Amino acid sequence: MKKTNKPKIKGAKPVIISFFVLLFIGATLALYIPLRPIYSEEEKRDLAKFPEFSFASLVDGSYFSGISTWYADTFPMRDTFIGAKAKIESFYGIGNSISGSSDNIADEIPDSDSPSLDLNYSDFENNTLPEDEAIDSSLVQKLGAVLIVDDSAYEYYSFVKSTADRYALTVSYTADKLKGKARVFDIVVPTSTDITLNTSVRKEINTSDQKEAINYIYRNISANAYKVDTFDTIYAHRNEYVYFRTDHHWTALGAYYAYCEYTKAAGIKTASLKDFNERKFDNFVGAFYNDSEKNPALEKNPDTLYAYAPKGNVKLTFTNHDGKQVKWNVVTDVSGWSRGSKYNAFIGGDNPYTHIVNPAITDGSSCVVVKESFGNAMVPFLTENYGEIHVIDYRYWDGNISEFVEKNGVDDVIFVNNISATRNNSLVNKLGKIS
Repeated sequence: MKKTNKPKIKGAKPVIISFFVLLFIGATLALYIPLRPIYSEEEKRDLAKFPEFSFASLVDGSYFSGISTWYADTFPMRDTFIGAKAKIESFYGIGNSISGSSDNIADEIPDSDSPSLDLNYSDFENNTLPEDEAIDSSLVQKLGAVLIVDDSAYEYYSFVKSTADRYALTVSYTADKLKGKARVFDIVVPTSTDITLNTSVRKEINTSDQKEAINYIYRNISANAYKVDTFDTIYAHRNEYVYFRTDHHWTALGAYYAYCEYTKAAGIKTASLKDFNERKFDNFVGAFYNDSEKNPALEKNPDTLYAYAPKGNVKLTFTNHDGKQVKWNVVTDVSGWSRGSKYNAFIGGDNPYTHIVNPAITDGSSCVVVKESFGNAMVPFLTENYGEIHVIDYRYWDGNISEFVEKNGVDDVIFVNNISATRNNSLVNKLGKIS
């Protein structure tokens, strides 16, 4: 029988050996802690820390799970590798796609004939709201599935009735408790998916109707609260630059149109954009860019961030996460900042508490804005209406809203939340606990 010799590939063995040597060196260097990053400039968050050892964590497996999370989250040049992966995928035509699953599980939105929510405040009075994990910036910024169409991204929204009910209950409780002491306003902001996404595409995707969801929430909020409906107004301006393409936030222009609706509801003067100094900051790529693993289509077409700064001598001081007070600007020049951090142009970003004073307004007017990051872009416009503005980011602030209002003699309380926040169990629980 004739013996068949397998073909030999000349030089294959040295190549294989070299590959494994490089792999070993890379893995070894990756374990060297000083080389590993501790903060992500692109994602604006602290990266996972090496877990502390304990026998309990060793037994339940959480110690090794923590090491695995730390290793993956802080891998040297992680951002570079993610960007390279996205570029390679784009060569195969899979760059412009859905990041995450489009099969969102959502509750049916009850129609207007459904029974109203029972405003039972026992959970608030007895402080028995469900316990939740501590909220950090990485959890707050984490988005759901993202749809990318051409050079723009959109977030899926799934209505969660139990969480929406708790949100309505929280706002209602504050409004009823402060009746006769302060006015309470609620602004639920739609996201770009139901405003600027092409209508034909919108009909084909599995995402809850935001206008119906907002209407449901407003129907179930106490009559003692003013409901500021911004959906139709922003939709009427949908062909303008009212939302970013690479980030989940609205632009300052989108926030301005909501501000106009607020001033109508509050019966106060609406400032013109001409009353502010327009600032322009180029090359902004936000949360959608990161959440889509740095999609090349978004990278090649960054956003421009416009901001409107008050013209007067308006003073701002914020209390940061370490409890330190910092003097800052209502609108900061972020032209030299990293491209992922430019939304921090508004009021110094997400701080637990911010205090703004406009000495030109001497009528004693004051308000408190209770918000997540969407509220940042709207606050500068309010400097034309109030001599004193308190800003509370409920994700990080510890206190009680009603007690704060009474202690500081606040006239108006303004809740500002994007629609996705009202389906987030952790955020709504946190809002309830400070109410």
